[in-house]
Amino acid sequence: MEQNEIDEILEHINTKVAENVPSLVKMIVRKKLGSFQSFEAESLPESLRNCSVEELISIVKHGLDTGKLKI
Repeated sequence: MEQNEIDEILEHINTKVAENVPSLVKMIVRKKLGSFQSFEAESLPESLRNCSVEELISIVKHGLDTGKLKI
């Protein structure tokens, strides 16, 4: 992936977070991101490494709606 593509993705995420997330929530999420930074791609299950972003978003939404995802 090229640097301009990476920058575009990060900018999109930054914009969405800035628009839709209250500052208190941002503070709490920043503390939780430390565990995300320690994830190793090789340690993730094959199903997670091979799913698309659209599939992952759908799975997360469904998990939250059904209570199967405990965040």
